Amino acid sequence: MKKLNVTVGIDVDGVLRDFCCGLERVVKEHYPDYLPEDYTGINNWKLSDNFTVDKPEIQKIYWEDYAKEIMGESPAFEENVKQMKDMILWGEDIGVRFVCVTSQKPHGRHFTTYWLGKHELNFDTIYFRRGFEKAKTPVDYLIDDSPNNWRYWKEQRGFEDGFILMDAPYNQDIDAKDRIFQLDDAVDLIAK
Repeated sequence: MKKLNVTVGIDVDGVLRDFCCGLERVVKEHYPDYLPEDYTGINNWKLSDNFTVDKPEIQKIYWEDYAKEIMGESPAFEENVKQMKDMILWGEDIGVRFVCVTSQKPHGRHFTTYWLGKHELNFDTIYFRRGFEKAKTPVDYLIDDSPNNWRYWKEQRGFEDGFILMDAPYNQDIDAKDRIFQLDDAVDLIAK
């Protein structure tokens, strides 16, 4: 097989870690009145549109009050974590380097590094980048679930190539060229 010289960025929340499940669990337990009567799950990227409170109140839950529970203890997307480990080994053989590219507040980054370690995801490099900065990260590909990050990538790089959108309920309105439904679907896109 031909050797590649490619760097692939992997987002955490929505790709490896089920942030929505962690947030939902905390809200149901500690803030049940924040759930609308017709609540069916987090299906809108704008988090406050899923609940009965505004953005600052929701952010306070996951950035401050329950950061450890959400960032450090949310469940993994088990199949994606398993596939990520396999992809890292695959990449070592053919010259594909995987790095973590995640948006985390400085005071809570240790929860994410703990979470990655707990799931034995041993990235050589972790870039902490806000969403609009991810396109500036030195990667050839970025696997991410964010509709906003898809737009930033296109705007800042001038093209969509290299952005691989992980399918999620809140990004269905994005007409991405490269959409994947499980993490190892990206292998064919990277190796082509």
